[in-house]
Amino acid sequence: MTSNRKVTIEDVARQAGVGIATVSRALNNSKGISAKTKHKILQVVEEMGFTPNTAAQSLKIGQTRQIALAVPDIRNAIIPDIAWSVEQAAKQHGYRVVQINTLGNARLELEVLQELDKLHVDGLVIMPLAYPEQLEPMINQTNIPVSVINYGKKMSEDLQADIVGMARQEGKLVMDHLLQIGRSRIAYAGAPKHKIEERYLAYEQAISHVEPSLVYFGEDFSFEAGRQAANYFYSLKLMPDAIYAVNDMVAIGIVNRLKELGVRVPEDVAVAGIDNNLWATVTTPQITSVSIMGSEVGRLAAELLLKRIQSPNTSGYERVEFEPRLIVRESSVKMNPYAGVEGAFQK
Repeated sequence: MTSNRKVTIEDVARQAGVGIATVSRALNNSKGISAKTKHKILQVVEEMGFTPNTAAQSLKIGQTRQIALAVPDIRNAIIPDIAWSVEQAAKQHGYRVVQINTLGNARLELEVLQELDKLHVDGLVIMPLAYPEQLEPMINQTNIPVSVINYGKKMSEDLQADIVGMARQEGKLVMDHLLQIGRSRIAYAGAPKHKIEERYLAYEQAISHVEPSLVYFGEDFSFEAGRQAANYFYSLKLMPDAIYAVNDMVAIGIVNRLKELGVRVPEDVAVAGIDNNLWATVTTPQITSVSIMGSEVGRLAAELLLKRIQSPNTSGYERVEFEPRLIVRESSVKMNPYAGVEGAFQK
């Protein structure tokens, strides 16, 4: 018969072969414990399903051992990669993650900052999409540490937060590639123009003249938005010979619909996206994409936040930007079947 008795810290200590104080140090990420012992204790904690009394810990040390993660939309396939990395980094330090979806809405992004006290967290990792004007002043006014995952927007050097940048040159890499492979009638398929505007600006800057009919702004960053974009481009008297998609989900939707319409990819239309999420590698054809290092960005943003929580007097704020990489696959060029599923890296 299975016992419903709650696992205690004493049970963990006994199973790990250490004292209660050592378990406490491991859970609180305190000094005076070796990495090997800490790893062993945390493994036992996970195996036994031990849940610390966070309320009691909070009263004792003035911390909740929780951080918040605010992301635009969990349905965007790059977001789970980021969220997973944040959660794993937090877990290694004995923290839990409270996740919030802002839907890329300016009001909701500000509400996260306004209601931080109600969330009972020790810090916030936020990934803005709308970037409302009040965002930076509100971050500067918060009384808990904030780490920003920046989607390519220029942010103030005076911002009192660590900033981990997601590549600002990703759009240029896509356009350079499509032009280099000889495509001349290149279309752009994106979300509303004001969202990740830099990706559209890269399109404008790469060509001498923008033909309005080759620009499609959908409602969001979804698979369905890509299918709608494909329908629109197919309806034109003269179709584009290449499509630069704002992200991989839109690119996958475009490819999916073009195939249904009998349009060959990449022979008739080359397609490239941004994010390099898992789905880009399991579609047919696989999607040419720019890696914005989502997992690495999420991990570092969380690590910087946790470091600041644990050392609140740390001076100066970090500014880190990851360099994007173009990964060429079958949706833009016919690939050598022996080249490997990841295609080729280009800069």
